[in-house]
Amino acid sequence: MKIAIVCLLLGNAALSNAQVTIGSNEVPATGALLQLKTITNVTDDGANAYKGLALPRVALSDKNELFPMFLNDPNNPDSGPNAAYTANKDMLDKTHTGLIVYNIVENDGKDLCLGLNIWNGKEWNCFSQKMGNAKFDPVNCSDIVVNGVYIENTPTTSGNFLTISLNVTKPGAYSITATSENGYSFFLSGIALNPGEMIINIPCQGTPVNVQTDKLTLTGIDLIDGCEPEVEVVSAIAEYSLNCSSITVNGQYVKGVSLEATQNTITLSVAVSKEGSYYITTPLTHGVRFSASGTFPTAGTHTVTLLGLGTPTVNNDFPITIQTNTQAGNDVCHTTIPITLPHMTYAIIGRDTWSWAQAARRRALDNGDSFGPDGRVRTLGLSLAWHATTAAAATNNLNSTTMAKPDIVLYFAYAVDPTTALSNALAEYIRQGGVVIYGSADGTSAQVNILMEGIFGADTGTAIAQSGGSSSDNVYLINNLPHCPVVNGPFGNLAGRHWGEDNAQTGSVIMTELPPNSVQIATARSTTNTTRNPEHSIIWYNESYNFLYIGDSTGSAINNTSNSSHPSSFSSTGLPQSKLYGPGGANNQWIVNAALELNAVAWGLRKAAVSGINPH
Repeated sequence: MKIAIVCLLLGNAALSNAQVTIGSNEVPATGALLQLKTITNVTDDGANAYKGLALPRVALSDKNELFPMFLNDPNNPDSGPNAAYTANKDMLDKTHTGLIVYNIVENDGKDLCLGLNIWNGKEWNCFSQKMGNAKFDPVNCSDIVVNGVYIENTPTTSGNFLTISLNVTKPGAYSITATSENGYSFFLSGIALNPGEMIINIPCQGTPVNVQTDKLTLTGIDLIDGCEPEVEVVSAIAEYSLNCSSITVNGQYVKGVSLEATQNTITLSVAVSKEGSYYITTPLTHGVRFSASGTFPTAGTHTVTLLGLGTPTVNNDFPITIQTNTQAGNDVCHTTIPITLPHMTYAIIGRDTWSWAQAARRRALDNGDSFGPDGRVRTLGLSLAWHATTAAAATNNLNSTTMAKPDIVLYFAYAVDPTTALSNALAEYIRQGGVVIYGSADGTSAQVNILMEGIFGADTGTAIAQSGGSSSDNVYLINNLPHCPVVNGPFGNLAGRHWGEDNAQTGSVIMTELPPNSVQIATARSTTNTTRNPEHSIIWYNESYNFLYIGDSTGSAINNTSNSSHPSSFSSTGLPQSKLYGPGGANNQWIVNAALELNAVAWGLRKAAVSGINPH
């Protein structure tokens, strides 16, 4: 009977131009040589379950090997490499083009995949780009962070998750589960696309039942011996209030450097009115977050330490919000994360006491009290890139294709007047993101106009010599600009204070008109020259071009108290000092030249770190 049925099928196939339907008498779809028709009336016992096509299940061992070992018949000589295949490899490879098998093993390093594979005449190719299963190095408990607070009889939220740092040894699909025996679990699936380090966040689901310490059981990754991840389930939420004025941010924060939980912390005091569990955290902000959880055993004042996690992604200080899960009292505070700038370089143009090469200013830059890891401006350090005492040397250095570009150029122009070539070189340096702090030499308005034309394209004549007022040193009022980083910077808020020139008032160079997007720091109207147009400027800066201008390159000294010389005075440790200075008598004022200069450097360094000529 079976033979008759087969003959009948073959006969029907012949009548249908060799088209065959298996599982039904219906005519195959147009263009199909073979059609499989599944049974649709599935019974309760599964006897008539859906049927499918079962292709040969094989264990491919090499991408370029045609005949794998068929698992159902491992002793079949035709199912594996043999002498006949070896002798006729080229012919057999080509004649078996289009052969399809189902590979049931995954072979690391041989570019073979699980699932359907087709022979193209030379090698096996995946039917799809299935990657197989990912593999990871064993994980240490220090690479597993439990986020959020787990409270008895309280459903978990999006704030409850595991952060796991993995090292991918083979890309592919993964499913990772962490289970407890206390009413909740963690699960995540995905694809690891590349080998190397990968951080995943595994969300939690469920509701903790009992107050206890739970040990998690993980599947999908291996743990190193002795690692037993734990989750602490705590009691009901406490009632407490944050004391925002008590916040202290601890540790050093550097872009690209991972936080250390024991050093990068935020501490604050908390007033507890009802004991219970707490969870205090910050949102992920510029790559970092902080959190603390636990139980307040009693009412009263408690100190809480939030541990840091992550890596800063920016080179400037940034605000961060502290949030809590308390249902009574102040539950939000704000603080600032202080970023330490990377190691940076500066160049000096100029010479003698009236330049940045003078010992007092160099000490302020180099010794760490002003600029350093623990300085007024936090930086990993400053170093001198080069010092040019002629315009030609400075031009060559700026135009060099082999010398590294400094982050900032400090150009006090005594004896090194700007030339057209130097102005053009500075313009290109600024265009690429460089920062320039410039102080004019006495009586050099013509040279300053060359500089202005080179950098800004300004009309010749916008820089003029100061005139009128006292014939001796004079002082100028600093504008009240609370949001200006040069006026109100790390070396003090200088609004309403005074700056002093270093020669007869006729030696200073002022600007009658400023380029667009410029900010006037001090008007050219001095204490003895009250008729000068207040729109004329002696100190100003331009945000678009990272350029700051001072109308006189003043001399500097250490612990100098003279009221008529060296207006930029620094302490022996490099910190700025104010001093009584001016044209004499009642017109003398306490001036803050040194603080203004260092505020300007701080402004320039932050500009250079965030969007300067060098990547940081």
